[in-house]
Amino acid sequence: MPKFALLKDGVNETLIKATQTKIASYLSRLFDEQELVIVDGLYAFTFGTVQIEVQVISWHSEDVLVKVFSYLAQDVTLTKEMSEELLRLNSTLSFGSFGITFDNSVVFSYSLAGANIDFNEFSAAIQTVATIADEYDEKIQSQKV
Repeated sequence: MPKFALLKDGVNETLIKATQTKIASYLSRLFDEQELVIVDGLYAFTFGTVQIEVQVISWHSEDVLVKVFSYLAQDVTLTKEMSEELLRLNSTLSFGSFGITFDNSVVFSYSLAGANIDFNEFSAAIQTVATIADEYDEKIQSQKV
């Protein structure tokens, strides 16, 4: 039997709110107020040609996820070559991954455990998603990944 505790189902509303407060504080260190859009707990900002979004969501009873993501292209005609290339790119990335949503949108996302998140790891996630999303959005839209 492993020496770590198994994750317990459940939603910890108190932790969600505390993490949202921490994330709001971190975002205020990274951006001016007018650069952020906040709607129903979803934070968004523009970087280059993409919009980056940050959301705190439930994970299990003792932790939450901080999800940093960007939609790179919508309604993409997904070819075998493009799928394979996105998988290859995923294997070379240290953090984050490309994905395909149910409606054939390509996203890049990076999730962090939120209970003990610190500014340095949050800032790294923001920088990683912004840089990769801005680099690959036009390539994916033009099918030249």
